Amino acid sequence: MADDTPHRKWARAKGAGAHGLRRGAWYLVVNDAQPGVVFLDVRKNNVPVPRAMLEVVAEKPGKWSVVKWQETQRGARRASEQHLGLIYGVCPSCSERGKIEPPDAAQLTCEHCRGTFPVDWDHPC
Repeated sequence: MADDTPHRKWARAKGAGAHGLRRGAWYLVVNDAQPGVVFLDVRKNNVPVPRAMLEVVAEKPGKWSVVKWQETQRGARRASEQHLGLIYGVCPSCSERGKIEPPDAAQLTCEHCRGTFPVDWDHPC
């Protein structure tokens, strides 16, 4: 029996400043039929984002995204105000930010959704 379920794609910003997308958070791809633009579900709105600004994958990742800021970037100040530091994680289940402790942790438990997932140190954003 064939699987007729449509496969959903997911995308995240490659860097800071991509149309209000949070670094490290994965967004559901609503439409990627146009060559230069991908439409993402951002807080229940279809938001067009240039494809070049995105990392698109075939399945929703199951690892914490690692976000790294430089001290001079605007997002570094916000991360510092939230006591996250220049390197923090984004939960793959609920997209909440979390401090990575210990600093070389292999997995983290999200304080918000309580899910425990490995940390994706190999693909920081």
